[in-house]
Amino acid sequence: MLKFLAGKKRSRNIFLLVFVGILTISLIGLFGVVVSGGAAGLFRSSTGDDAVVAKVASLDVTAKELRDALSAFSQQMAQGRGTATRDSLGMTYSLYGQQVMDNLIRNKLIIYEADKLNLGASDSEVLSHLKQIFSPWNPDQYRARLQQAGMSPISFEDNIRASIAQEHLRSYISAAVQVSQQEIEDDYKRANTQYTVRWVALNPEQLRSKVPVNDNDLRAYFDSHKGDFKINTEQRRARYIFVDQSRAGETIQINDDELKAKFKPEDHVNQVRVSQIVLNVPAAQPAKTGESEAKPADNGSAEETIRTKAQDLIKRAQGAEGKPAEDFAQLARENSDDSRTKANGGDIGWVNKKDKRGSDDPISHAFGIKKGDVTQQPIKKGDKFYILKVTDVKIPTFAELKEDLLKEQRNTQSYSKAVTIASEVEQQFKETKNADAVSAEINKKYGTAITAIKQTPFFNQGDKLPDLGVATEFEGAVFELQNINDVTQRMNVEKGFAIGQYIEKKDPHDATFEEVKSKAEDRYRIEKSKDLALAQAKQVAQANTADELKKIAGSIGAKADERAGLSASDSIGPLTSDADRAPVYKLKLGEVTHEPIKTENGENYVVAAMVARKDADMGEAFQKERKSIEQRLLDDKRNIYFQTYLAETERRMKDSGKIKIYDDTIQDVLETGGGPAGAPAGAPGRPRTRRGPRK
Repeated sequence: MLKFLAGKKRSRNIFLLVFVGILTISLIGLFGVVVSGGAAGLFRSSTGDDAVVAKVASLDVTAKELRDALSAFSQQMAQGRGTATRDSLGMTYSLYGQQVMDNLIRNKLIIYEADKLNLGASDSEVLSHLKQIFSPWNPDQYRARLQQAGMSPISFEDNIRASIAQEHLRSYISAAVQVSQQEIEDDYKRANTQYTVRWVALNPEQLRSKVPVNDNDLRAYFDSHKGDFKINTEQRRARYIFVDQSRAGETIQINDDELKAKFKPEDHVNQVRVSQIVLNVPAAQPAKTGESEAKPADNGSAEETIRTKAQDLIKRAQGAEGKPAEDFAQLARENSDDSRTKANGGDIGWVNKKDKRGSDDPISHAFGIKKGDVTQQPIKKGDKFYILKVTDVKIPTFAELKEDLLKEQRNTQSYSKAVTIASEVEQQFKETKNADAVSAEINKKYGTAITAIKQTPFFNQGDKLPDLGVATEFEGAVFELQNINDVTQRMNVEKGFAIGQYIEKKDPHDATFEEVKSKAEDRYRIEKSKDLALAQAKQVAQANTADELKKIAGSIGAKADERAGLSASDSIGPLTSDADRAPVYKLKLGEVTHEPIKTENGENYVVAAMVARKDADMGEAFQKERKSIEQRLLDDKRNIYFQTYLAETERRMKDSGKIKIYDDTIQDVLETGGGPAGAPAGAPGRPRTRRGPRK
């Protein structure tokens, strides 16, 4: 029956432990698949299966173990890509070989250490785990499901055995690890103390345009970095005929009948009459006399209370649970906090869609509501919730919208028209090679300046070009041309099409300042913007209070952000790591970080101020969580301790030559699908002592 009942320990872990859980899920998904006749004889080793590809002291990693691990890895990668096509073992090894071998060796190391301490898994433990995974237990179905997953019972059972051994070893090694009461309290405080933080982030990229630049500085920069600007590849210069898409659209003739056929007045409503209900979220409460710290209101719960009230008012205004809709104007008079509109039943008056307003203006939502309808959800802006109702709409006439409709239809059809004209230009340009004549003829034919002749400077592929920016397709097409005056196909570029002509080239050479002036300026701005960001951050850091921080930030054109309800694990703008955030959460109330914090990526600088803090409740709430916190911290510390133990043990065994990898044997396994030709079972190839992980 099961191979583990024989107590075999020859090849106990042939699969990556990381895949035990994943494979188990896959196998459970395949439950019920029974192979006729059972699985007997399906997992016999082929010649060379026992060839040794690595050794960990007295334990072997065999060719079959490596192949099974690679096969399982390949299958999981294919499933992740949503395909049934699996990479070859050779391809999988080239991509993930280090990870696979590291895991195989680490698993053997765990078994070796567990055996030394008599902590290996017993047969009864393995059987118990299998019965939990494959419930209800049926040996035939178990073997069939393993077969479908491409794995043998020995492999899977040895994998389970290794997993159990790891738990035994981990428990033994980390048994003395403890968690202090102070650590538990600190962890709870970290998660439950709430902060209000104001900060200013200075990003060099956003400051590049503010870097002062003059020719003398640029020349000096170029002279000191000439090697960086050497032109190492061929450059080319091109002229091109540009076909303007918007001009092409202007030539399209569209009559009134066509416009009327597409005209739907309700889709073009620009004026609506709106009523509103505004609900304010209560502001934070100031500190009471004698208190050392501010005690802000629990804005999270206060906001949720107001949101719930707003949702209830929406239901009442819409009519819900069989009740008729209530009068919106009356609801506004009774509930709205907006003194300007409350007395008028919330009526704002007529609003125009084309009026300028912020992207977060609640009124913008009104243009998506039908007459008589109310917003489905309350709209939050700042410390207010808004409920809107559209009480009337002005339906536009065809005459009022004719010009907009004509422009809209021309824009819709302009691309197709520009394609037609660009194809015409391309054909004539390739025939005549004369850009001036072709452009003049096309413009005359269509009665407007649809085309224009432009010329590039010398460029390498990937350069930004005047008027075109980074036009990868256009640049690539020019470099594919073989002869001077050859012409490209039409290429999509910004605002139209370009048909290029190759006119000149330069071989690699030392660049002059004039050739690379724009590149030198870009590089100069990038470098100097970092200095500017630091200088501005230091200026902001001179603030002594949160209000001063905001004032100084405004004076240099920077924005001060603020967020309430933060915990010590929450990001503060670009401060996303614990190390970056630590100085902020150590601030006293009202204090400012007087040294700018350089972010982990080394680009941004942040100056922050502690506006308010609400200490964690160390009473009943803490007591309820104490045990779970203690267990989590204990598990974390034990895992770290155990992994450190394994890493140190592996390092010692590598240094003493007890861990070896046989690269020639691995190569033969990958090339033949088995062990080396003619090699006896268990025969190693030429050894390589493993001194460290592959880079």
